[in-house]
Amino acid sequence: MRSLLLLALSIFTPGSCDLLRDSVHVTSAAARPNNELWCYKCHADVPDDKCADLRHNNSALIHKCNNDRRVCMVKRFSYTTSTENSTTALKMWALERNCTKHCEPGCIVIGERTKLYACTSCCTTSLCNYGSGGISHLLHGTLLLLSLMTLTNIIFS
Repeated sequence: MRSLLLLALSIFTPGSCDLLRDSVHVTSAAARPNNELWCYKCHADVPDDKCADLRHNNSALIHKCNNDRRVCMVKRFSYTTSTENSTTALKMWALERNCTKHCEPGCIVIGERTKLYACTSCCTTSLCNYGSGGISHLLHGTLLLLSLMTLTNIIFS
């Protein structure tokens, strides 16, 4: 019992092995820098919505990102319809701007005569998600594909 008491006193005696005062414990959340990212946050169902066109003063759409949401993103859902001779212009049916944890940029295209486009763009600086969601890159590829299809039809007709 006496040796147990001496051990306890030696642990809590100032100057000797004081683990509580000699070490600093920092949680992973405390070690991570504060999130200073600001993104536009909104949802649009029609092309003329203020969320779809950010050229005007849209300070009401500015949102402070929280915790581990450190990426701004734009998701845009659009479609075209095609016949044998023509394809309609790309029409937006929904657009979302927000902060997110994970973001994979790019476009997914589904369909034949009616093509559905789901495009996402990502960025990591404040208020960088003002674009249209990567659709411009997709349009260049779509125009190239349509040109090749037209040329193929002319050659093999």
